[in-house]
Amino acid sequence: MAGAKETPRQKMIGMMYLVLTALLALNVSADILDAFAIVNDGLEKTNASVENKIEDYYNIFELQYSRQPEKAQVYWDKANEIRVKTDEIINFIEKEIKVPLVLETENITEEQLLNSKDPKKALLRNTEKISDENRRVFYEFELKNIGAKDKYDAATNFMINNGNATILKNKIQEYRSFVVNTVEDAGLSNYSKYVGLLTDVDHNGKKIIYTDNDGQELSWENKNFEHIILTAEIAILNKIVGEIQTTEYDAITALFKQIGSSDFKFESVQARVIQRSDFIIKGQNYEAEIFIAAADTSKAFDVKYFMGTDDYNKAKGEPVKLNSKEGKVILNFPTTTVGMHKYAGRIEIPRPDGTMALYDFNESFQVVAPSATVAPTKMMVMYEELQNPISVSAPGITSDDIMINVEGGKYTKDKNDGDYFVEVNKGAKIVKVKVSAKDDKGKIVDLGTQEFRVKKVPDPVVKIGDITGGKVEKEVLLSIGRVMAVMKDFDFEGFNYVVDSYTVSTYRGTFIDKNNKGPKFSNEVIELISNAQTGQRIQFQDICVKSPKGEVRNVGSINIQIK
Repeated sequence: MAGAKETPRQKMIGMMYLVLTALLALNVSADILDAFAIVNDGLEKTNASVENKIEDYYNIFELQYSRQPEKAQVYWDKANEIRVKTDEIINFIEKEIKVPLVLETENITEEQLLNSKDPKKALLRNTEKISDENRRVFYEFELKNIGAKDKYDAATNFMINNGNATILKNKIQEYRSFVVNTVEDAGLSNYSKYVGLLTDVDHNGKKIIYTDNDGQELSWENKNFEHIILTAEIAILNKIVGEIQTTEYDAITALFKQIGSSDFKFESVQARVIQRSDFIIKGQNYEAEIFIAAADTSKAFDVKYFMGTDDYNKAKGEPVKLNSKEGKVILNFPTTTVGMHKYAGRIEIPRPDGTMALYDFNESFQVVAPSATVAPTKMMVMYEELQNPISVSAPGITSDDIMINVEGGKYTKDKNDGDYFVEVNKGAKIVKVKVSAKDDKGKIVDLGTQEFRVKKVPDPVVKIGDITGGKVEKEVLLSIGRVMAVMKDFDFEGFNYVVDSYTVSTYRGTFIDKNNKGPKFSNEVIELISNAQTGQRIQFQDICVKSPKGEVRNVGSINIQIK
């Protein structure tokens, strides 16, 4: 699902979703699944941050309404209708989808979920914030504590077989239509083209095509929830919640702008920090916006902050001082060490009477070492003569910004899904895939190198029909009439050898040898078999096969005794 224009937040969510999609194609280890929990945590933290931003905007809207009810009444009413509808769909996803999904997959009760006996093994980390008194409830799962995080059977059964994915899709479509109609009723024409949450058709009414790795068409439900592990399904649901929040925020913003608030002066102010991302690769810059919610952007203020603390009042030394511009301050500093980092600051803004109003804030962010995931989609080797498919991904980086260099081979990129195909150079024993990427400032970052062993494609099994040797009636041999080469237990579909030549030998008073070109029995071989007597032995020797690229190899023989 996507809108007509992506905000920076939507782009960040898209990056996380790319990581998710890449991981789904791999047989990932427990360590990687635990690391992937960081990505989901980032989604949940971003959604929580945006939720605060949405609440601030409703407060601003309400204040404007209290000042100018004659101008704001119709738009405030529409905004509240959208708010109620958003409450309904978010609570549905959280209470009727996410929680039952985890309960069924983990085979536990809701009581066990909400009241864990061992806090270190708790599946929820925000139980103290979950209350029916809240307009909206957000369940933040500790994915690393979920035992079935790499299982998909129960999750697929709940979402697909029980029809919950279709129910969810219908509610998303219904919510999107409601928001579009509500905003357009307020006087904004053609608002639909600005709204995302698209499932079946795009903005032009054209069907959206989803496909699997084999190019088979899938429904929205199957693309997002069939054979998807629990960890990934939770992340996908959090991504949908984030898109709903974005739709709500854009809608109420559009309604608010209809009022015309250029002469409005706000009195209620709060310090706010909007991070560009709280998941950062070492070497990239950390960036965040610090601003006063509901403030006049012409009002200048100062920001002071300390690194390494979450309490400004307890920090020692001299803080970093920044001045505002157009109502905000942008933090931008390099990250040099991995791990969790925190900072605390204070906004200082002069009141009309000359005294200073103080607003404190604090934030944290995670810095990770540069890393990339490179894995063959078939097995952990590369084969000569084949187009070896690999998937390349890196946390927090889009596929368009990832670059690879192959030593010991050459590659092409799949235009459909962004994967790569590597062809090994002749004689190469090792293939190295080097990965780098552009960060958000255009700088090239080295993400690491992965080595792969090179193997020859295994020999095929040669048969006459299903016959590989033993006693056979000559009529059976003649009815089959050819030698075949079959790839057994080989994961690359479509790769086959063709029988190039072989020699048919027997003894009937003297040795008889007949050379045969191609898989089909020649007339001479047919005559030899036709004249064979019971008990006579016939050998199909020096069977040579040819690969799709023309390599010829001798793969053995078939020994037959005529019944």
